[in-house]
Amino acid sequence: MTHAMTTAPFPSRRPLLSRLVWPAVDPRTFLRAAHLGLMFPLGLGYFVFLVTTVSVGGALVWTFVGPPILLATVFICRWLADVEALLVRFVSGQPLRRPPFRLEGVLSFRERIKLRLIDPTTWTGIAYLFLQFPIGLAAFIVLVVGGAVAGSLIAAPAIVLFSGELSLFDGTSREWVIETPLEALALVPVGLVLWLLVAYVIKGASKLHTTWARFMLASRARSVPSSPVSDPPQPPPSPGTPMDEAVVSEPESRVAPVLAPVETITAAPEMGAAADVRWSYAGLRDLTPREREVLLFLASGYSNAEIAEAFVVSEGTVKTHVKRVLSKLEVRDRTQAAILAYQHGLVGVQAQAR
Repeated sequence: MTHAMTTAPFPSRRPLLSRLVWPAVDPRTFLRAAHLGLMFPLGLGYFVFLVTTVSVGGALVWTFVGPPILLATVFICRWLADVEALLVRFVSGQPLRRPPFRLEGVLSFRERIKLRLIDPTTWTGIAYLFLQFPIGLAAFIVLVVGGAVAGSLIAAPAIVLFSGELSLFDGTSREWVIETPLEALALVPVGLVLWLLVAYVIKGASKLHTTWARFMLASRARSVPSSPVSDPPQPPPSPGTPMDEAVVSEPESRVAPVLAPVETITAAPEMGAAADVRWSYAGLRDLTPREREVLLFLASGYSNAEIAEAFVVSEGTVKTHVKRVLSKLEVRDRTQAAILAYQHGLVGVQAQAR
């Protein structure tokens, strides 16, 4: 215990006063300030771009020119959102995983456009870019006002020395004129305290913006599922054994499905008495290998965003796969598809939480 206490990280052993004033001299504070200041011109550019392209494309939507302008806007906004996520990740030093953008098994141009339009991350990215202008404007005003006032007070002696005097207003009609550098020295501590407050405001604003960026730009997947070939299925419980008794001996309380190996579900079913009961349902034979993997993940309770992360494809692509799976299996929703997978032995059960 004594050794653990003596090897504590350096910041925890620093004096309290040093930790309180550290944001004022921390190089990352200036990096955050530069990022917040850059948000205004970038946000203005995003705002002008979106308003111009959407207005022109919407006005010409009934012509051959309008739809291509709107589609180009959607794709460009996706790339701009990727750049913004990269910038936020660099400034904050925190991971920000963008949703996959790749399309899979999509041949027609029309279907590609449809997948882009139904992908939620397309619209969250556009909303982020559009709102970057008012957020950047507010950050720019705080930086300019706070930084200018604090900087003027800190540099008051130099200003008086070179300009001869410094005029200050006390909030009323009266004016306070400082004529000597010695009088101006009294303003330096006030400026330093004000800059410390501004540094804390910059730090807090940067953290709020990072949280906002993660909410709008980061992947919605809470976890990335492993490949469905990783874990073999466990044998089903004997007939008449309740499900609770089949797993009560395991240490974990939550029950998560185990994905069956792909080899057991992609092989063509044999005909005759020895046919695998898992392929007794005709709809399962119509699924492509990728759709079978999607069914396994779907039956395991993974969301579309998590499946998209596992396959490194867009969430819209996964939605198309899920729609095709439901159509081929002739089921109404994901729950019925999962029940069907369990009934045909495609998914085993083990007592291990995700």
